[in-house]
Amino acid sequence: MLTEYVSHFGLRETPFARNQNPKWLYLSTQHKEAILKTRWTIEERGGLVLWRGDVGHGKSSMIEYLMTVWPKQFGWNCAKLQNTGTITSPRAFLSEVTAAFGLEPESNARLMATQLENWLLSQDIEGKTTLLFIDEAQTISSRAFPVVRDLLNLQTRDRILLQIVLCGQLTVDKKLKNFPALRSRIASVSTLAPLNYEETDAMLLHRFDLAGASDPFRICTPKAVRSIYDYTHGVPRDFITVAESAMKEAFLRDAARIDLEHVEQAIKSLTGRQDYIPVFGNEEMPAVPRPLMVDRATLSTLQTMQSYARAA
Repeated sequence: MLTEYVSHFGLRETPFARNQNPKWLYLSTQHKEAILKTRWTIEERGGLVLWRGDVGHGKSSMIEYLMTVWPKQFGWNCAKLQNTGTITSPRAFLSEVTAAFGLEPESNARLMATQLENWLLSQDIEGKTTLLFIDEAQTISSRAFPVVRDLLNLQTRDRILLQIVLCGQLTVDKKLKNFPALRSRIASVSTLAPLNYEETDAMLLHRFDLAGASDPFRICTPKAVRSIYDYTHGVPRDFITVAESAMKEAFLRDAARIDLEHVEQAIKSLTGRQDYIPVFGNEEMPAVPRPLMVDRATLSTLQTMQSYARAA
């Protein structure tokens, strides 16, 4: 159902969807670099990739994006493990992995390991690459964690049969220190940091464009974007939350654009702080022009890059 504040800004859907639909992912420079490094490692059968980043930096969204794109683009078998905090034993871990690839788990860990190895060998014979994403890896129990190394040991003379992307919060490093044999197997590491101002601006325009804006540049003023960025420090999830709240505030005041006053009210509402003092107070904020990297030609390029995701 299209809500009033969304239609007020001439959009056909909310630009702040609370789901992991890959079409919403904005590929910043660091996302593109992480994807390239990961792809190269997989193509070279390097075995293990590590992604790390704090909460809300887009790790899970990037998994969903690649789960959509890579099977279509390269024909790879892709599966993922999530809710890993519930995996407390090696048997439970193997059961989740076999089920993730559509197999009916055998009755015990030894049989499941054989089952998975035979299936991976059959996929390799057919020339198919098999990739497992493990989300929230820092929550896997210490009893189950060594299974990741065991999975990497499923290999032929020439290559590792199962490629794995470990994706976790920054605390995953502490866990890996307890498993030096596994840590030494990591072939590629990417760390997702907060976006810079230009990237958050581009992310917002990307979402407005996908939501159907006839002119994405007119919905939110540069002052408002800067204020949201300064408050959220470029964390994508937090930025989107504040931007959505500011859009609602703008609608309630019958404004044609999201402006600084709407961001200030949104932050007050979200934090419950009526004494909130905006970063720039009542002073005139220095004008920050929209960067050239987010002009209309760039928006068109982003659409092309994510055509696989949109087709999902």
